[in-house]
Amino acid sequence: MAATTMGTTERSGPGAWAAVFRHRWKVLVVAVVMAVAGYLGAANLIPPVYTATTTITLSKDRPFDATATGNNGAQLGDPTQWAALQAAVVQSSAVLEAATAPVATGTGTGTVQVPAADADTFRDGLTVTAKTDTNQITVTSSASRAQDAADTADAVAYAYRALAAQGVTAARDAALANVERTDTATIQQINLAATTYGSGVASIDAAFVPTTAAAPYPWQIALVAGIVGLLAAAGAVAWAAHLKQRVTAPPLGGVAELARWNTLPSFRSLSDPLSEPSRSTGVVLVGLQHLGHLRTPRLEVSSVLVTAASGNAGALALGLAASAARSGRRVVMVDADESGSRLAMFGAPVAEAAASVPQGRWSEEIRPWVVGGGAVVGVLPLDARALQPHAVGSGVRHLVEAGYLVIFVGGSVVSSPVAFAVAGEVDAVLVQVEADPRAEVVSKTLAQLSIAAPDVVAQVVVGDTSSSGGGENHRLEQRSRPAGGTPQPSPEVAGRRG
Repeated sequence: MAATTMGTTERSGPGAWAAVFRHRWKVLVVAVVMAVAGYLGAANLIPPVYTATTTITLSKDRPFDATATGNNGAQLGDPTQWAALQAAVVQSSAVLEAATAPVATGTGTGTVQVPAADADTFRDGLTVTAKTDTNQITVTSSASRAQDAADTADAVAYAYRALAAQGVTAARDAALANVERTDTATIQQINLAATTYGSGVASIDAAFVPTTAAAPYPWQIALVAGIVGLLAAAGAVAWAAHLKQRVTAPPLGGVAELARWNTLPSFRSLSDPLSEPSRSTGVVLVGLQHLGHLRTPRLEVSSVLVTAASGNAGALALGLAASAARSGRRVVMVDADESGSRLAMFGAPVAEAAASVPQGRWSEEIRPWVVGGGAVVGVLPLDARALQPHAVGSGVRHLVEAGYLVIFVGGSVVSSPVAFAVAGEVDAVLVQVEADPRAEVVSKTLAQLSIAAPDVVAQVVVGDTSSSGGGENHRLEQRSRPAGGTPQPSPEVAGRRG
């Protein structure tokens, strides 16, 4: 393991937006194909719609009043306002219901009605509008057949005229009922007023049967489909670039890199105080202390979470503990990972981990472990599955108050609730990462650490550094693995600890 200088984040490859720009023509082709497919689908798969319009011209500007003399009835006197009021009557339920039955058109014995097949649905395609600054009302109907559209518009218009005439007749009869039979002058006046008023409709211009139809909103559908295709294609390219992206030194953006390891060292090399792994773990310890001073002057790092983005961080934790113990500090390693002990493979006394230990008594469960070079560290094996994440912090503080440097060996902060809780309590977090990690793993780890917000975050990179081509401090370029080869997995302990 060789110490390296701290650096800034460097990412191999251009990133998501650059990937989208690089594949812009493919993205545009997908958008165009989606737009064309949307237009053709709207034009061919959606049933055609025919539209027909009937125009009603009103002859009056006020309702019928049998008692009115001349033009003094109702005093409305505004054809435009009267047309707007009558437009609401045209689309009333009484008129629309009458349109479903045969209605006389006033030309011989001809009748018209809403087609029986459309009797329940014609209201959805019907629009009644009063023309601006005129005494006209338009009735527009849409249907899947041209003749049905024309018949529906005409039926509604003629039904309105028929009901208007019936209303005038009813008002006349009601007025006559209150007049003495001998009062012939009044009777003649009422009958003349009703005859003069008629239905209040001057004319109805029947709808022409449409000859062409258009699919509903084909261009709008094409536009929406094109935008969806553009966003989908750009998102797919960006996501693919994100998943394939690899991160080089340092893998965790904005996090200090303290050292690099070619491969995970053995217990024997870590027990030898003169070995290169032992010396480099001492550099890591000094680096953590230095970062602590940068953040908070005169702060002595007294608790560290050692975790891994993937793999086993047991060797890193052991080397750190051994270096600290040889420097004269009292060290305790808390071994608490939900997936099993991280120290068992190195011969640590972790058998029969305590299932439930009160946080105030953790110091009573510490077991001594000779790690070589005259160094003795304490080991506290705990069953992480039985720990309460919200209470772990008090246990760590208890050990710190007892004078220990606490090195908590936990699982990933992404998947382990205990490790996530500890990250918010300790003075420093040390993350072991592979030299060629997936960007997704790195981003999740960074996200969790940013939420936990520890005071100091550093990393140690483990991976093949044989291609560095320079001194031990040379920052490494990413190298593809040989075809057919498999990366050496980080050591794990099989089974779960009870």
